[in-house]
Amino acid sequence: MIKFKNIPDNELDKLIKKLDEKISFVNSEFGFELKSYGNILRIAVNAIHKETVENLIERVTINKELERALDNAGGYTPDYLNENNPKEGLLEMLIYLKNNLSKQQVLLEFLNKTDKKTIAVFDNNDLNFVTRNMRNRKVEVMPFSALKKADTKNKVLVFHSFNGQKDFDYLYNLDNEIRLILYKQEKNLYYKYLDQRKKQIEEEIKSINRFKICGVEYIGTRDNVTDISTTINGIVSRLDEMNGKAYEGYKNECDLLLNEIDDKLIYKVTSNRAILFLESNDTVFTEKGELVKLREIRVGDKIRIYPKEELAENLYQVAVETEPDIFGRVEEHAIYWKQLINELRNKMGDDFLYQKLKEKGLRILPATLATYGKGYRKFPMFNNDLRAIFRLYYHDKPDNEIDAILKPILKSKTTYNSTMIVLGRGLKQELRLFLMKNKIGEILQKRNFNENTLQTFVDDFMPIHNVTDKEVFCDNIEILEETTLQQIEL
Repeated sequence: MIKFKNIPDNELDKLIKKLDEKISFVNSEFGFELKSYGNILRIAVNAIHKETVENLIERVTINKELERALDNAGGYTPDYLNENNPKEGLLEMLIYLKNNLSKQQVLLEFLNKTDKKTIAVFDNNDLNFVTRNMRNRKVEVMPFSALKKADTKNKVLVFHSFNGQKDFDYLYNLDNEIRLILYKQEKNLYYKYLDQRKKQIEEEIKSINRFKICGVEYIGTRDNVTDISTTINGIVSRLDEMNGKAYEGYKNECDLLLNEIDDKLIYKVTSNRAILFLESNDTVFTEKGELVKLREIRVGDKIRIYPKEELAENLYQVAVETEPDIFGRVEEHAIYWKQLINELRNKMGDDFLYQKLKEKGLRILPATLATYGKGYRKFPMFNNDLRAIFRLYYHDKPDNEIDAILKPILKSKTTYNSTMIVLGRGLKQELRLFLMKNKIGEILQKRNFNENTLQTFVDDFMPIHNVTDKEVFCDNIEILEETTLQQIEL
């Protein structure tokens, strides 16, 4: 049985509608989509603590998707849009949410007052926050991955987000009492999928064979029309289309949506040891070994940095050994685009190649282009770069044919990125286990680490940094050294 706990917020509903209208305007006027805006809106609606929204505001501030699209559409600037500027609409909504986080209030109040045995399911990134604010011993807090193994008999299951078809299929088939604590737009999205399920059942009931058996004609119910944000509906539909492996690895977490956004939010972190450039969604270790997102770190904190470069190849080998068929295709696609860029480079030379690729939509600077097709970079930094390479190489093919060629390659890029993050998360948990309890996990054992060698590794590659300054890095990230760029991408 599924019950709703409504989150009343008419102002948020108005702001989402205004944002939809502005996004629709630029789409009808210029013909482009703002995919990252949908990702950010979806994360914002799921958010239950202020730091998440503050991070999104920083991301939108440095996000240049709208500006690039307007420039490519004919040299326009955001000033041309006047009151139809979707970036301003998105920032207005986020600032409102930062100051009025109704979902947090309603959710925590419900969980702390319930008198039933309850399991509340959260994004991994929210577990620490929720645990600190949970005072009810009847409530267990866990991520979705743990729910599958948990004893849920005679317990109420509480969810505070709804992410499309896979969520609907899962929830619809549970025997438990379900509580969905949602905003109006999310609730309407659930009813959209419920209507689809009802229509599917009605089609079966109305079949000719059933009519022959019972002789009674079924008269269907009226179509239900629900008010759903076009932006939220669009991003949820994209989630539904994602391959199962990538989706299940993240489930209802925001990491996958953030990973899709080309404009990365980079922090310049100064410590007593070095100046570091790290993505805001990166996870670091506290002095005690706990895992926290970099966006939560403050001046004065002591942290250890996850050594991406030293462990990247180990992770990739784990992925290849675990899923040889899938990563066989990933490797084929990685080799394929590298062959194309190297053929073009040998034919045109670096300078002319850069000029022609820029005409096709290349986003990077010449220094970064020089690294494409070399080293351990599996795929280009941006999807547009990959598309530009194929447009230039297959210059006689129309865009629809090039998109068809690119589709499986872009899927491999998503699989590679998402799987590496999932494996990286598992490895971070094992490093956390070692730092806090001096135990060696399964992945590290497979890579031939023991207590002595792992302690040496931590001492050499994960020393403690005392944070003395932290600020958003607002310049083009390509001015950074190539080794730093690769660290950000891994």
